[in-house]
Amino acid sequence: MKEKAQELQRSFFQDPVNRQWWMDQIISLVENPQRFNSLALFLFEFQKNHCPPYKIFCQSFPQDIPCWRDIPALPQELFKKATVFCHEIEKAAVFYLTSGTTSGVRGKHYFWDNEIYKAVSWLGALQAAVPIDSVHLHFLAPSPKEEPRSSLSAMFSFWAEKNPFPSSFWIENKTFSIEPFRKKLTADILENKKLGICGTAFSFAYLMENQPDDPLPLPQGSFILETGGMKGKSKEIDKKEFYQRLSSYFGLPQDRIFSEYGMTELSSQAYSRGHDGEFHTPPWARILVIDPRTDKECQVGQKGLIRWIDLANIDSILCIQTGDVAIKTQESFFLLGRSRAASPRGCSLSVEEMLSI
Repeated sequence: MKEKAQELQRSFFQDPVNRQWWMDQIISLVENPQRFNSLALFLFEFQKNHCPPYKIFCQSFPQDIPCWRDIPALPQELFKKATVFCHEIEKAAVFYLTSGTTSGVRGKHYFWDNEIYKAVSWLGALQAAVPIDSVHLHFLAPSPKEEPRSSLSAMFSFWAEKNPFPSSFWIENKTFSIEPFRKKLTADILENKKLGICGTAFSFAYLMENQPDDPLPLPQGSFILETGGMKGKSKEIDKKEFYQRLSSYFGLPQDRIFSEYGMTELSSQAYSRGHDGEFHTPPWARILVIDPRTDKECQVGQKGLIRWIDLANIDSILCIQTGDVAIKTQESFFLLGRSRAASPRGCSLSVEEMLSI
């Protein structure tokens, strides 16, 4: 398979048939996870040949890469400085902008099309037991119409498209419509509808701080999903305390509170449950926790930086080195936050700016 990838023309993954073939391959990992290595090396060979900045980057690494763990990891920051794309830029169907950092510089993630992104966003959540297919969804986020370059809004819209019930976005014109949201939610609660409320950590914090004495106990079978991290420019939230507040405010046990960890530069996401939950990736993505001093994988219990290998990232780069800190566990990782040496980033930062918390 590796040799076949070396012979592929750039146009290979422009063919809808081949893109569907790749989607079938990565979905097959649910039943056959042992194929991850061969698929990762196949995609690496294609991207090394057809993504110009990555081709240059890989010249300083050994040419023979035997294992997915050895694939060169492009620093996440390069998405701000170069066009990380395997096709002609004018042929990109869509791109999303990173939420920005305190420097104001934003990276771009280009897609030939977003069909694979749509599929893995939906399937990945279901793999993590987030019941997005069986509840009425409310998003504490702008709609894609308002924020067309937001990958978080895009992901939520993918869920809304496939969910069988009407969904709502509650941040409009950079304003969280709290009263209309509460009115609609109260009506849904009275009808005993199962609800899923999804948004950034700061959106939930904003709601609870502005309506602290008016909790919204949700019907049994409902869930909360927060994302975007706990760190911002004006405040930080302790995760354990935050989850206790969420549990009390919405009347849900903490195992009905999910956390999503992703980034604009990726197509896949990791999920955890409860405040001390271990994050897990879907079968088509892997995480390494790397010691930045040695560039080697950490041992269980050690702290390091997260390196993503995402087989759904077909049009850009599958292997990305982040500035996010984690503790390696036997099966996966505990997310700690952003490295002190890295700029704050993420969806919560942009929502915090919108709401001027």
